[in-house]
Amino acid sequence: MNSFNPVFSKKEEMSMEQLYELIQQIDRAKTVSELSAYHRELAYRLRNFIERDTIYSLSHTLTDVHDALMKKALVFAEEETIHAAVGTPPKKWCWYVMGSMGRGEPTLWTDQDNGILFDCAPEHEASCYEFIRYFATVGTNYLHEIGYPYCSGYVMATNHRWSKSLRDWERQIETYINHHFPDDIRFLFIAMDMRPIYGCNELIVSSKQNLIEWIGNEPLLLKRMGEHVIFPHVPLGWLGNIQIERWGAYSGSIHLKHSGYVQLVNSLKFLSCLGNIPAMTTLERLQDIDARVLLPSPLAKKAEEAFLTSLYFRLKYSMELGNERDYVPLRVLDRKERLQLKRAMKTAKQLQRFVIRRAGELQDE
Repeated sequence: MNSFNPVFSKKEEMSMEQLYELIQQIDRAKTVSELSAYHRELAYRLRNFIERDTIYSLSHTLTDVHDALMKKALVFAEEETIHAAVGTPPKKWCWYVMGSMGRGEPTLWTDQDNGILFDCAPEHEASCYEFIRYFATVGTNYLHEIGYPYCSGYVMATNHRWSKSLRDWERQIETYINHHFPDDIRFLFIAMDMRPIYGCNELIVSSKQNLIEWIGNEPLLLKRMGEHVIFPHVPLGWLGNIQIERWGAYSGSIHLKHSGYVQLVNSLKFLSCLGNIPAMTTLERLQDIDARVLLPSPLAKKAEEAFLTSLYFRLKYSMELGNERDYVPLRVLDRKERLQLKRAMKTAKQLQRFVIRRAGELQDE
């Protein structure tokens, strides 16, 4: 496995410095409008140095900028909520992100996947919920205003499913783990990407670690999660040709998120549960999976290359096309890019098959 320490050119080093200068400007922002302008400035600065060989480090830097933007917006939201005097602020609370933001793999105009977890005395819980729900509304609105679209699947802090007291959260997770319905499996996969962004980090870190351990002790649940990884299918034909959308508004296009990326991510999530690995990012998960020999080393190496390729394409074309839904006309990819993408998709398919076989070995208990 690589150590992920790329060598930057002079130009790339200067560009990275510009991004960290932008973080300093964000920290000094006084209004939500300023944050919106800084998000657009991020797009301008990032455009000049997206390279495949440095995509991992670039994703880290981009995540740092997104974090700075979101945290500042949430500071403003918290101030407004306190000023409105709605409910009672919990003793401990944390705003967290999930999805690509949770894994530190964002595109430029990534949508919202977030929630709030809080802890307070039982007698204050109702009043604390009032505070949290008002805060969630203001926070998600501010994030939308500065350039983070609302989640189309409503995985946001304004959804009661994702904003809970610690007691209610644990009861909800227990329900998912015991029932194994398709939506329960899907919600568990989503929750595995929880990353604290503002507030008491320990609430999220400990809750996520407990979640991974809990799943890892449930063989039947693990089996069902492994079976779930087969969806969506990697869009490759029998002859290895990339399958495009045939009808509708995206005719002639491919969905980059579903063309290997999500299959790689979910396969590695499953193996992380199998090995009780609480790592945050996909590549950190892969490193731990490789170290514990949960995946054959040649396949782990191929998975690393495939993932970096998928990450590169998602970021590059989210900028060039301003596309929020990952659809890209296949014709815009040159011959070399098509070959790179096809290779990554084949690896994703191979990893899916490995996971299905591994899940099949688990006992029905």
